[in-house]
Amino acid sequence: MQSRMERSIPHDVWAVAFTSLFSDWSYEMLLPILPFFLSIDLGASPLVVGVVEGSAVAAQSLVQWGAGLHLSRRENRRVLGSAGYATTTAADGLIALASVWPVAAVLRGIAWAARGERLPIKKAILGDAAAGGSVGRAFGLEQTFDSLGAVAGTISAAAVVATQGVPGLRTVFAVSVLPGLVAVILFYRLVWDRDRQPTSPARVASAGRPQLPRSFWLFLIPAAVFGLASFNILLGLLRVGTGLLKPGGPGFGSTILVALVAYLAYNLVYTGLSYPAGLLSDRTPRLGLVAAAYALFVPVDLLFILPPTVVVGLLAFVTAGAQVALADVAQSAWVSRSVDAAQRGSAFGYLGAVQGVGSLGASALVGGLWTAYSPALAFTVSAILAATSAILLLPAVLLSSKPRDPRR
Repeated sequence: MQSRMERSIPHDVWAVAFTSLFSDWSYEMLLPILPFFLSIDLGASPLVVGVVEGSAVAAQSLVQWGAGLHLSRRENRRVLGSAGYATTTAADGLIALASVWPVAAVLRGIAWAARGERLPIKKAILGDAAAGGSVGRAFGLEQTFDSLGAVAGTISAAAVVATQGVPGLRTVFAVSVLPGLVAVILFYRLVWDRDRQPTSPARVASAGRPQLPRSFWLFLIPAAVFGLASFNILLGLLRVGTGLLKPGGPGFGSTILVALVAYLAYNLVYTGLSYPAGLLSDRTPRLGLVAAAYALFVPVDLLFILPPTVVVGLLAFVTAGAQVALADVAQSAWVSRSVDAAQRGSAFGYLGAVQGVGSLGASALVGGLWTAYSPALAFTVSAILAATSAILLLPAVLLSSKPRDPRR
């Protein structure tokens, strides 16, 4: 039985959750229209779209690795996190002024590097605030609010495109600054981050050489393979959008709206399943849940292989929403539960770095194969890698399912 303290949701979990709502509102306004802005307005190919966003994710991940090692244990992480939210908001808003895709790529990289600075801080605060038996629920609640912001952002972007058409793409970037500023204020004013033991200088020095468990390092292998499979969602949006641009089909504005509807369905499913995924991860703490999440990416790829239609696009994004909800919560809960609290930020930093570099490889691989050969080949390779990552987890899943010897 859980105690009353474990059943209640701590203040900082709520504070981070509300911050995530407005932060994702800002970021998700521009994310679904970014591939169309790059391809229609700035003339980028699918390969360029994949590399731009993949490079941004890689920059985020490398900064996240450093932040996980050094920043997530600092006493002033509330201030550092607020600075990360502010930088992301400003850089993303300035994309509205870009006239060539390299400028947009640089600004996107700055925005995502700042996001990498604050992500391990946010996750470490969540892990520290949550009671031991409710870690999955804390991450699930935060992800639910995060995805509610994504729903609001997608609807906001759709409203601008519906009223202004393709010229409204730049307006979306500018308007996205407003909810981003709200996120900065909320994180700085609402997060307490008080119930922490002061970190001694000696501990900080030794923390530079994290003693993470062997199981975590072994977990990074299938996580890296899955990173190579999980191409950026922008390529999925571009697949649906460009597939509908046929002679006699809908124009650019209508096509973008169809893609936004598919992305809205993705976020609605993501929102609805995030908290249940957190509850499930508290009851199923082993790696089987992570393996199932990795395997669920295979049908996403198979749907993108099919000739794009409105129905196929909706099914692909609904499945992707379920996959991401389960994967994000299951991974975060397992890592938070499997490492010592003092090394939690380091663990999230390493995981983010591995998956971010993998995401750059995945986006370049899928975008490159799409540009040089065909989208069907690109998504087939991604499906093979996703299945491989799930298979690589099977030995650990089978080992963890065996009853423990009480004498050990």
